[in-house]
Amino acid sequence: MKPHFWDTILKWLAPGMNVKRWLILILFGVGLLGMSAMVLVDFTYLGQFKRWAINFMIDVFGKNRLYTPNWMSILLGFTVLFIGCFSLIYGIKKLLDSVIMSLLPEREKEIADIVREYRFRNKMLNVVVIGGGTGIFPFLQALRDLPFSVTAIVTVADNGGSSGRLRSEYAIPAPGDVRRALIALSPRKTTDLESLFNYRYTEGSLKDHTVGNLMIAGLTEKTGDFSEAIYQLSKMLAIKGRVIPFTLNNLTLCAEYVDGSIVMGEDQIRKAKLRIRRIFFDPPYCKPLLRVIEEIDKADIIMMGPGSLYTSVMPCLIITPIADIIARSDALKIYNANLMTEVGETDGYTVSEHLQALFENVNAKVADYVLINNGKIDPEILETYGKYNSQPVDYTIDSIRKLEVTPLLADIGEVQNGLIRHSSEKVQQAIVDIVNKTRFIRGKKYHL
Repeated sequence: MKPHFWDTILKWLAPGMNVKRWLILILFGVGLLGMSAMVLVDFTYLGQFKRWAINFMIDVFGKNRLYTPNWMSILLGFTVLFIGCFSLIYGIKKLLDSVIMSLLPEREKEIADIVREYRFRNKMLNVVVIGGGTGIFPFLQALRDLPFSVTAIVTVADNGGSSGRLRSEYAIPAPGDVRRALIALSPRKTTDLESLFNYRYTEGSLKDHTVGNLMIAGLTEKTGDFSEAIYQLSKMLAIKGRVIPFTLNNLTLCAEYVDGSIVMGEDQIRKAKLRIRRIFFDPPYCKPLLRVIEEIDKADIIMMGPGSLYTSVMPCLIITPIADIIARSDALKIYNANLMTEVGETDGYTVSEHLQALFENVNAKVADYVLINNGKIDPEILETYGKYNSQPVDYTIDSIRKLEVTPLLADIGEVQNGLIRHSSEKVQQAIVDIVNKTRFIRGKKYHL
């Protein structure tokens, strides 16, 4: 039954709602605005009200009613006008604060920023980030807090661990990279939330499964659609942007090495520790989601990586016609170089070798710029990585320019729990600098 109008009003006026005081302040402000209008404007038919308002304000300010010069009326009128405007605006702001804080207790932004982002969402830069794994996590975090419309296109070809088991048991795309992207784009992200979604069971039939992966699998079973499951979870987390799997096909990633041998399964590719010639899917024919093509087509900035070159970045690009669309796009196309080489995948690779391998595998020049870390790494960290045959990704400006790619250098690394990782704060500043230094992006001038 639809609630009665006055019942609804009484609910708003109930004790503890933190609303009445601001409503009173708003009404007070409206009253003062009315009084100031009568003082400042000569309303012929409101002479007595005007006289009363002036006399009232004179009494308030301790003056007598016998003589009221015009300048005093104007001064008092403007004074009351200012107080009225302030009371009205402040009351409305606090009322909105009270209501929205009840609806979104986790919000970290001012209401004006939230409204501005919503109203100007169609004028924002459209940024697409392509990849997977933990690599794109800090980049999505950095982009989330900038005035961008962000879309993460993530790989779903993982067949190891929790994702692999869910793929085989429920015939769904791998949910692991989707889970990480959702957490990165959620403004509600807290340590507890991140820990919960990434929590991995250690015993029983759920051993090695993560809570986030199980939620995606459960929603997929409930809705009957993997994309719908991601959409539902996106609403729960109130993510800023979109997370889209590059395909809904249940694919197996394969690699061919320089010696001609072939392995099947993402989890097996690194184990051979041979130089990779190319990667491909089994079955070889699959199609990307239409939304993936739409988002790339309208993107102002396209970022690829960072992450595992062959198993996170390339899988999203080798499906026809993704690479061709990116190559033809006039967007700002940036490849984010890894900080360290990956054992069994990019051993000894330089930045230019990363780019060359990418271009050769996707049969297109998909990047015009490459973002490279030029910050110093602690020697102790390097020594630790050296024990696993991992080293910083080296670069030379000339070799990069020979590929017709422009290097962008910035200090974007930091140490986290003894590991070298991209810093979301430094990455954010680097992105701001890139946008501000770029003359035009798809014919438009932007300044952050």
